[in-house]
Amino acid sequence: MCSQFVRSLVLVGLLVAPTSSSAQTISLTEAQALEQLAPDNPRVRAINAPVDVARADVLAARRWPNPRFTFDRESVGGVTEDLTMVGQVLPVTGRRTFEVSAASALVDAASGLASQQVRRLRTDLRLAFADLVAAQQHERELTVVLARLQELAGVLARREAAGEAAGFDRLRAERDVLELDIDRAGAASDRLRAQAILAGFLLPPASSATITAVAPMPARGVPPPVSELMTRAEQSRGDIAALRHEIDAASFSERAAERSRIPEPEVVAGTKSSNIGNGGVGSVVMVHVPIPLFDRARPERAAARARRSQAEAQLESLRATLRSQITAWRDALIERRATADRYRATELERIAQVSYDAGERGILELLDANHSAATARIRQGALDRLVREAEIELEFVSGWENP
Repeated sequence: MCSQFVRSLVLVGLLVAPTSSSAQTISLTEAQALEQLAPDNPRVRAINAPVDVARADVLAARRWPNPRFTFDRESVGGVTEDLTMVGQVLPVTGRRTFEVSAASALVDAASGLASQQVRRLRTDLRLAFADLVAAQQHERELTVVLARLQELAGVLARREAAGEAAGFDRLRAERDVLELDIDRAGAASDRLRAQAILAGFLLPPASSATITAVAPMPARGVPPPVSELMTRAEQSRGDIAALRHEIDAASFSERAAERSRIPEPEVVAGTKSSNIGNGGVGSVVMVHVPIPLFDRARPERAAARARRSQAEAQLESLRATLRSQITAWRDALIERRATADRYRATELERIAQVSYDAGERGILELLDANHSAATARIRQGALDRLVREAEIELEFVSGWENP
């Protein structure tokens, strides 16, 4: 037992040592932590980068075809003729307009998908913040009850020395202190891990051991019915908007492919000079029109229809998945809140303390009561953490803002 006690003390020292440094503690509220996800945050920039790529495709769709310059010299039997011409394809079929519309719709789709990914990033930060709040509370509860148990163990040691208590009672109290000390070491490890995860969201990066999360006020908003939450999700989720824009883009691409069957003429104009006689310079005007005999844009039309069908199927699947997720998280939030509220009604420690002060219970009963009360508060913290998780996830899947 002695060697185990020494190992536990060493473990506690290693885990708690970083928090005792001279670095200044950074206290963050959830709102302040969310402010770290500004547009210049590397994670946010990485999420928004595809939008700029999609905007470049719009520029490519808007550009006109370059003119074509031709110079031709023909010399036969002493007769030389020079032709200088410039040709320009005229996009008069409307295909270019549809291609621009398709590219613009894909920009909107990329923007919607990026906004949804940023929402997921914010949700992950809020969950990491909730983990740190729970870990801090867990460690704090264990630290408080450990101090109380150490005080009671000291009382038993003094009573044993005076012949008023058995040695078994002191050994039992010391065992409880040792086990609780090991639990506190594990809680410190969980707190350090939660600090490190939250620090990964901060800009500029901070020493994780200096971060303290300020617990938010509990939210008690009653979640609306599933039908109303689904309506909110349809309006707020970026991935739903992205799929709608992908459907529009595929429709525009199909119409552009249909227009490509109509030939776009190339107008050629220039001059022609000859050395016959006194020579002379004349004008040249030509019109080139491709004949859509072999290439009638069948692959492009088929690809556009396939992309539209794919996006429609994904949208329908997402709606079905969202309904099940919203229902599950809404039921989980209601059930977890009820469970946490029922458990919060326990007042074992206060009752035990009052009984001890009145002389109705002994110190061993108080020792058990403190240990049980600590377990109850830790479990309450875990239940509150589950409630917070359900609140955050329900807000994410539905777009509902919990007041």
